[in-house]
Amino acid sequence: MFDAGRKTDAEYAIEYIQENPEAGLCCEDRRWWITPNANETDQEVLFLDAIEAERLKDDARLQVVPDIAHPGRTLWIMRKMT
Repeated sequence: MFDAGRKTDAEYAIEYIQENPEAGLCCEDRRWWITPNANETDQEVLFLDAIEAERLKDDARLQVVPDIAHPGRTLWIMRKMT
């Protein structure tokens, strides 16, 4: 299982997001984290450094969510594949 609040890499983070469909990647003020629930982006379960986060956000399986409730924060979630 995944350890709460630990630093991780892009591969581990994408695995977490795939196994937890409510999860998302967040960025604010050059700080990156995985939230277990994309509707509550203040929650933090995994942390990434900028290099790993850039790798993760560019993954084709993720999509950016426009206009979230927190100004200055960006959120990516798992793309719905059909």
